[in-house]
Amino acid sequence: MRSIAKVTSQLFKVPLAEVLTDAKHGAHTHFELVTATVVLSDGSRGTGYTYTGGKGGHAIKAMIDHDLAPAMIGMDAADVEGIHDFSQWHVHYVGRGGIASFAISAIDIALWDLRGKAAGQPLWQLAGGAADTCNAYCGGIDLAFPLEKLLDNVRGYLAKGAGGVKIKIGRPNLDEDIERIRRCGN
Repeated sequence: MRSIAKVTSQLFKVPLAEVLTDAKHGAHTHFELVTATVVLSDGSRGTGYTYTGGKGGHAIKAMIDHDLAPAMIGMDAADVEGIHDFSQWHVHYVGRGGIASFAISAIDIALWDLRGKAAGQPLWQLAGGAADTCNAYCGGIDLAFPLEKLLDNVRGYLAKGAGGVKIKIGRPNLDEDIERIRRCGN
């Protein structure tokens, strides 16, 4: 058994080249990246991550450091599903979803990283996938973008092979939203 010897986390503020805005979350000046690194008794390491739109990263890191990491020491790292279930119930009373889901997902990804390294396989193969590609769409936090900038982004996404595009709506003027949707659909 390769047991969990240590779990560490880091919080990074990732500045954005420009302020991004959407209808409900407001202005984003940066994203937050929270990493979790699981170190096993044999020295193996796996790293996972989660990110936010600029708020809550400190709380996610604190939940990893103070609530989840200490409880996982000594657990069998190969039991990824069992550790995930344990984690859900361990913080059940203080939150399902939100901060708890972000914190658990960073550790979960680190454990899957370890599982994939041990098996010498990428995640898509571990999960039983038959191909190394999938359909994807692109999008961004683009509500405040002028129409021409939005259209340039959409064209760029499609040129890179995206099968679809998601745009933000919720401008103060409904007619602007309708025009943006119409123009992006052509």
